[in-house]
Amino acid sequence: MKIFLTLVLTLGLFFTSLAQNKAKYKIKIVEKNGNVSRGNFYAAADDGLTIIKTSHDTLKLKAEDITAIYISRKGLIGPMMLVGGIAFVALSATSNNALESVVALVVGIPVGMSGGFLIGQLISNKKYYKKLEAKDFPLIKSNLQRYTQIK
Repeated sequence: MKIFLTLVLTLGLFFTSLAQNKAKYKIKIVEKNGNVSRGNFYAAADDGLTIIKTSHDTLKLKAEDITAIYISRKGLIGPMMLVGGIAFVALSATSNNALESVVALVVGIPVGMSGGFLIGQLISNKKYYKKLEAKDFPLIKSNLQRYTQIK
């Protein structure tokens, strides 16, 4: 039991230190021609958006070409899934019966990870803008800058 208490305290300190970092946001941009661009949200301006794609290329999109923006927080679902799985590992370790312990591991870990995924999806803050036009960008720029990596 001491090892699980140590593990829980260590994970608690780890997640506390993670909470101190500035959140990064993923962005999905739908253009008028149907192209979809995904990446990390870098900067917002009056004339468009700048994103960093997964291949580390910087992409600047013009406001006239964008029809929809979907923003979600990056790095929240994985830790929640980890906590859900670890909860059932700790539950199986407290069981005195070996069969109950194995059942708790085999059935509980996928259930815990699924529950963590669901909770992570529910509490992650998501923002979306649909049917955008170029004249809307100066109005929503201040709101979009809350989600960017640079201010």
